[in-house]
Amino acid sequence: MMPLVCHLPDSTVLGWINHFPPHLAYAVRREWLRRRNRPLRDLAHRIGVMDDGREREANEWLRELVAQFPTKSLELGASDEATVAYAKARAQEGEQLRIHGADLNALEVFCQEHGMPLPSGDSEEGIARRVGCSLWWRRNLRRVKARQVETMAISLGLVHKRNNLYCSNDAVNRRGEQQRRNRALLDAMVAINELGQEFTLAELADKGMANPAIRRAELMTRIAGFEYIAVSLGMAGEFITLTAPSRFHPRRAKSGQRNPKYDGSTPGTTRDYLAQVWSRITASLARQGIKVFGFRVAEPHHDGTPHLHGLFFMDPSQVRDFRLTVARYAVREDRAELGKDLSYALTKKAAKEQARELKRNGAPQSVEKLAERIGDEATFWSHPPRWVWKAIGPRVWFKAIDWNKGSAAGYIAKYIAKNIDGVRNDGTSIGQDFEATADRNSRADGDDGAAQHQGDDTDAMSTARRVDAWAATWGIRQFQQVGGPPVGVWRELRRYDYGDAEGVLMQAAAAADVGHWARFVEVMGGLELSRRDMPLQLAKDSEPVVNRYGEAGQKRLFGVVEVDGGQLAMTRVHEWKVLTGREAAAWTRVNNSTNLTIGPVATQATDEDRLRWLEEIAADDLIRAVQPLDDQFQPPAQLAEHQRRQRAALRRLTQARQRAQEAEFMQFCDHWVNAQRERAEAEREAVTVRRRGRELHKQFAGLQQGIGIALLAKVREEQERASRPRPSSSGDRWKAEDGSSLSIKEQLAAAMASSRQWMQRVNPDPHGVLNLGRA
Repeated sequence: MMPLVCHLPDSTVLGWINHFPPHLAYAVRREWLRRRNRPLRDLAHRIGVMDDGREREANEWLRELVAQFPTKSLELGASDEATVAYAKARAQEGEQLRIHGADLNALEVFCQEHGMPLPSGDSEEGIARRVGCSLWWRRNLRRVKARQVETMAISLGLVHKRNNLYCSNDAVNRRGEQQRRNRALLDAMVAINELGQEFTLAELADKGMANPAIRRAELMTRIAGFEYIAVSLGMAGEFITLTAPSRFHPRRAKSGQRNPKYDGSTPGTTRDYLAQVWSRITASLARQGIKVFGFRVAEPHHDGTPHLHGLFFMDPSQVRDFRLTVARYAVREDRAELGKDLSYALTKKAAKEQARELKRNGAPQSVEKLAERIGDEATFWSHPPRWVWKAIGPRVWFKAIDWNKGSAAGYIAKYIAKNIDGVRNDGTSIGQDFEATADRNSRADGDDGAAQHQGDDTDAMSTARRVDAWAATWGIRQFQQVGGPPVGVWRELRRYDYGDAEGVLMQAAAAADVGHWARFVEVMGGLELSRRDMPLQLAKDSEPVVNRYGEAGQKRLFGVVEVDGGQLAMTRVHEWKVLTGREAAAWTRVNNSTNLTIGPVATQATDEDRLRWLEEIAADDLIRAVQPLDDQFQPPAQLAEHQRRQRAALRRLTQARQRAQEAEFMQFCDHWVNAQRERAEAEREAVTVRRRGRELHKQFAGLQQGIGIALLAKVREEQERASRPRPSSSGDRWKAEDGSSLSIKEQLAAAMASSRQWMQRVNPDPHGVLNLGRA
């Protein structure tokens, strides 16, 4: 029997384990025990050695894990407040290094001591300023630490379909805190423009692409527009799925068990690999003259490994070459795991080198025959065997779009909704997330029984939060348009009032205003035209803005320009001032809010409302006038006459709109002049009244005592008369000035009223010293 040895971590090992946050420390301890108590070979059991190497290997693994985090670096479990304080302290130290003239080597050593890479910049001065900036430290500390924690969670088996789907619970909580922090900041900041319109930044953000509903609607609008073009041109549609090799996947797809081929890659590493593969594919398609357009979507496997979905349209004659090109580069690396028949050389030169090696080892055939038998990549994929499409299924999968079975946008709509918020346009859920429907009752090898499972909540609306946290943690771009005009011009024109525009600018703005992506693509030159040759481009400043580090930043965008005619569309017309509770930022163009209004809701229509309704009616007529013509069934003469009438209608509408705008402007000028005149008159009258009050105050200041005594004497006399014995019925009333008889009480009230009237005449100032009417 083998002697008993300690199977639990000692104090030193426990000290290393406690270096990590609690949820990771438990998993680290579990992994250490698994390595320490792994089964021994039969020989070791028979010999009964005391030191079989298991504890030494487990300790070495733990020591290397702890060594990845420098002693001066921020703790992995640090709170956000501690992160901010740590960033300020490191920035002060970095600023001192910059002031004392430290070079890049010294700055790099300083950053590495605290677990951060040296920042990148255009100049050494810019790099040094970043090291001395607390904002740079805070932003990068959050990003680096989040990825380090998530990397450990993946390697320790905390992220897969039977534990935490897509990402760890810590990543979901961190993303939620970030969103709440950002929302509170946006709610606390107010933007005011030159017209006095005031909005919180949160309200402005909800009207842009930060709103999931708006982002989902725009993506579906563009996909439907591409599909409209493809159907009208008789193109073919292809839906593809591109997956990374097995070494990038930490867990098996079905069982959730450890993948023995996993090499420690992170989702960020897989993202870079897939981006490189896709760049090779697009470069090869461009060399072959194959033009495709559509959309690409990146989403996670159950263990957080990203993969790509794509919906692309192309000429039917190019479908075969498209599939061959995608498959060729998708299986280039690690293709041996897909089958031994895919073992060919990459180039003919490499095939000859292998043939010469076989010849030196005694192969009987010639080098040419051996090289031909080995084969090369280009030759293999020029005429691949039929079985190859099934063999490469785990790496790349193709699905031809059948236009008779439904819309092509439906193939990708669920992937888009799943990666945004998991709902349809009507607000209902898209259904179950198939990545989350694994049997959670059977636990994978090494799973933590006390881990936080997701339960049966596999609805896409719930799992979308985890997808969002996954993409935010690893910086993965989820959606990308392939081909077609730039969406930046589309978004700028959607905020443009195109009443005075002409030609291409007017047609593109009208198409963008009604959400007609297919018409917008047509106006921009179609799918064959390159983006740099399109008639409309974004208008930016000639000189970039200098950033906080003294380097050239981004050029400020202010509109869209027509390249040939020079016609400019100013889409960012307002100057916004962003205010916080204590200070105001510089004036900047934040958003064009010409369609936003503030103020009370009118109970009835005003002249401004009627004018706005007329403009909207004219805009609707203009939109209908610029709709694309269905000229497939019209004779040339009839089509020419229709186009002539269309141009005439456009001229009439444009002229009417110009006249209405001129009348509105003149009316505004008249109102403004009248308002200024009335305000000046009111100010003059106020000055006169104040001067008259001061004069009366000086005039009657000396009489206030005598007037008060006279008034009191009169009141006392009336009271004495009222207290005397009542005379006969004929003598208890006296005649007023108008001949009516008044009682004693009525006489007293009339005297008091006359006194107040007299005092108001001599003292018009209600706050003056002679105001005795209230006594």
